[in-house]
Parts: sequence; C-alpha cells; structure tokens
Amino acid sequence: MNASPGPPQHDPSRPARQALADAWLDSRPALVRFLTARTGSSAAAEDLAQDVWVRLQSMTEEAAAEVRHPQAFLYRIAANLALDASKAQRRAGARDLEWRRASAIDDVAEAQDAPSAEDAVWARLKLEKVVAAIDRMPPKAAEAFRLHKMAGLSQAEVAERMGVSRSAVEKYISASLKELLLRVGWP
Repeated sequence: MNASPGPPQHDPSRPARQALADAWLDSRPALVRFLTARTGSSAAAEDLAQDVWVRLQSMTEEAAAEVRHPQAFLYRIAANLALDASKAQRRAGARDLEWRRASAIDDVAEAQDAPSAEDAVWARLKLEKVVAAIDRMPPKAAEAFRLHKMAGLSQAEVAERMGVSRSAVEKYISASLKELLLRVGWP
C-alpha cells in the first residue's frame, strides 16, 4: 500500500531544520494563499512567506527539533507575521494621518500669516514708488541709503566703502529719508 501524501512528518534520520525547510517548500503555495487572504495583497503575502523562510533559517537545530507539527508551526509563524504587518500598517497610517493634520494646521497658520492679495498689491506698488524715488536721488545719497538700509551696513562701514566721513553718510541717509517721505509718504 502506498503512503498517502500529507504533511511531512519528522524523520529522526533527517536534520530538523531540513525537515522544516521541506515543509515550507511543500506548503509555500498554500501559505501564500493564506497570507493573501489575511493581507488582501498578493505582493505582501509573497513578502511574508519569504519572512517565514527567514525565520526558519534563523532557528537553531535544537529549536527546530522541538517542532512536532511543522505545517501548523509554519501557519502560526505566517499568521503572527501578518498580524505584526497589519499593526505596523495601522501605526504608519495613524502617524501619516497625524502628520497630514499637523501639516494642514501649519498651512492654515501660514496662510493666516500671509498678507491679503490687496495688501500684497499695495506693498508692491509702494516698493515700486520707493525704488523710483531712490533712483531720482543724488547718486551719493542713493548709494549711502542702499548700503545702509538695504545691504545692512553700519554707517561707519558705509563711510569707509564710499570714502567719505561718517557725518557725510549721516547727512546722505537723512536727506534720503526726507526725500522718500515726501515722494512716497509714510508707510
């Protein structure tokens, strides 16, 4: 009478790790179907089936020898891995949702800090008037104003760069501010 093909039984003459590897090879297609049903993804199921293999390969011969029902053991590992993957996916989803919420709050706050369209147009027009007024100033006054107010140099640095006294720079800047006030007005 022929032996019925069934789950591999432990053969004392074969190493236990090899018996588990053989059981995995025999059960792999069914494991993938089982994991596909659990995860809803054949790609994830393939990855998890491979993870079962990795777990088996990391077992010692002594630990493998303790396994009495290889197929049940393989399904238990697969179910645990699927559960771990599901929990990790839920944690990642919650983390991503929290990040999106925080980003949305930041976007709203940033939008609230941004000037209105009218304010932006007004500021642009005002800037154009300032630039035009600076262009109409005497060259030394315009240069002193740009270096001090726009480039951020101190009055002493402006004086050194322009080769004039500090009091001359003060006069240039003062005259420039008066000219701007007259031509552009107060902000």
